[in-house]
Amino acid sequence: MKKKILFWIIITLIAFFTRFYKLDLYPPSLSIDEVSIGYNAFSILKTGRDEWGNFLPSSFRSVGDYKAPTLIYLTVPFVKILGLNDFSTRLPVAIFSAINIFLFWLLVSRFIFNKKYSGLAYLSTFIFSISPWLIIFSRSSFEAVVALSFLLANLIFAFEFRKNGRIKDFIFMFTFAYLSAITYHSTKIVVPLINVIFILLDYKCFVGYLTDWYRESKIKLFITTIIFIGISIFFIKNFIFGPGSSRAGMTLLTNDFDYAKGIIPKLIAHPLFWLTSTISLISFWYKRFLEYFSANFYLSSGLGLSTPLWPGQGVIYAIEYPFLIVGFFILISLRKYFDSSISQKFVVSILVAWFFLGFLPASISNNSQHALRSLNVLPVIAILISLGIIFAVESVKKPIFKYILSAVIIAGYILGIIRFVDFYTLHYPIELSETRSYGWKQMAIYARDHHSEYDNVYVDPRFGSSGPFTFGTPYLYFLFYSQYDPSKYINDPRRKEGTNFENYIFTIDKNWPDINLTKNNLYIASPWNFPQWLLESKREKFFVQFINKKSGIYAISN
Repeated sequence: MKKKILFWIIITLIAFFTRFYKLDLYPPSLSIDEVSIGYNAFSILKTGRDEWGNFLPSSFRSVGDYKAPTLIYLTVPFVKILGLNDFSTRLPVAIFSAINIFLFWLLVSRFIFNKKYSGLAYLSTFIFSISPWLIIFSRSSFEAVVALSFLLANLIFAFEFRKNGRIKDFIFMFTFAYLSAITYHSTKIVVPLINVIFILLDYKCFVGYLTDWYRESKIKLFITTIIFIGISIFFIKNFIFGPGSSRAGMTLLTNDFDYAKGIIPKLIAHPLFWLTSTISLISFWYKRFLEYFSANFYLSSGLGLSTPLWPGQGVIYAIEYPFLIVGFFILISLRKYFDSSISQKFVVSILVAWFFLGFLPASISNNSQHALRSLNVLPVIAILISLGIIFAVESVKKPIFKYILSAVIIAGYILGIIRFVDFYTLHYPIELSETRSYGWKQMAIYARDHHSEYDNVYVDPRFGSSGPFTFGTPYLYFLFYSQYDPSKYINDPRRKEGTNFENYIFTIDKNWPDINLTKNNLYIASPWNFPQWLLESKREKFFVQFINKKSGIYAISN
């Protein structure tokens, strides 16, 4: 009992320092998605409508990608209590990340590992809690972390249902599956497939439960069936074929640049274009799928915390990689480690299916090795690593070598954590500050305090040190940090055609130094919009430099 209390004290400290400590400072700025989530939550709180005036929408139009609704609604009470700020916007995901640790513990200790090997539950939970894969996404507003919570809860009730056959467990199983599926796009694919496999692996048992329910209460079974069908129709209509599918459609593999611009143009003149393009697409997908089993994803580039083409941080610590490989072979060859109260074969089959299906959504999207879209597979990865470590330590017979191996593993983790902290707190915020739209917060706060001094404030949404190639949504930063009244913004007639409000004008269609020179205007844009002499003159009112010391964003008056 004392060991268990000590374990949870350690886990609580880990959760606090990795999820909540300086949450508003690391990463150093809210991303575009985060300010969108925060302001839409603020708008729902104040008006019951999103920024476009839609009443309690099931999908948020936002900047055109139709965000999943769950996280925005979950953010509303935090904005109500703490106000609209960086901390309140990020706090819900940090809390769900901490909850994930507890849910993972429940899953592995009650349903995955054999009680004889209880150490595996402690070890895998510890590995899960310190995972860089989860930590990095826990400190920003990423729906995938919340979706993972619902996925873990779904599987807990699925195993409970498989054990006891109670209708209430099935209802909870379905409820959390639905919540996970509407929270993030990847889980729309993963969760239904895992649950279908869960039932099909022992369909006779499920049919038997249905028969028992029918005998016990026909009315209860009928009502449950109607609710199940109704919710399924609503889900398919709104999140598979409706507005909620827009983001998924934008990120499909067929829209990948390498495929659409590199492969298709070479095949379009072929007489059997439909056949060759289909074969090429399958081959292209298979290559992308295999990339999630490449060492670089796990060891150097998976999280992308450094400049492209330079070594970075993988999704796991380097010391864990050999044990991950060993753990996979242990999974498919040794069943003694797994719970036998249901069926060891059943547990292994679920883990194997989860492992491969977890990478499926990411592999059919238009990015290579996307850590966020494959986050749902992390629990299996933690289980495999713990299996590999326990097996390796057990395999060493002599105590001296066992101590040496344990010391190497501990040292490997210490070095890995130091390396991750270095990348996350130094390299990432410095080298990649502009990729998170750094600078718009500071500029929005300056404009909030001074915009009334000017006739108009013109803002160019293009930014970046390399030129006018990256487009942002700065209007959301100006709304967020001024806490602009959502009802005024929604009812502004200009909202139907653009994003302008008050005297802010967001445009790229002007020659910046020559706009209304007879008026008292402020121009906010990147330095390549202005001639050098203007940047060095007294007309410069405010300047935000990227943390990597490259050119940032200027505010120039005329």
